[in-house]
Amino acid sequence: MKGLFVIALLAVIALTSAFAPAPVFGVRTATTTSSLFACRTNAKKEKRLRNRDNMRKFQKRGKTSRKKLMRKVASSEQRQLENEFVAKCFTTVPVEEAGAKN
Repeated sequence: MKGLFVIALLAVIALTSAFAPAPVFGVRTATTTSSLFACRTNAKKEKRLRNRDNMRKFQKRGKTSRKKLMRKVASSEQRQLENEFVAKCFTTVPVEEAGAKN
């Protein structure tokens, strides 16, 4: 009876260890407790802030390109021509009475 119990116990242990995840020795975990990586994260945050400030500082302002100016002029001329055409299409002509011609 003891022998059968020991064999059953060994079988259960063998089965549970077969389905347990095996440790991987070549891959390290992503969580570390060193302060060096925290420093790197802070450095990256500071760099982002510096870059954002420099983008604002050296931003080009107030200069519109010649191409944009010419496109604005052309679009306003085209819009004015279209408005004149629509106005001509929808002008009403007074209807003469039929009795006035006789």
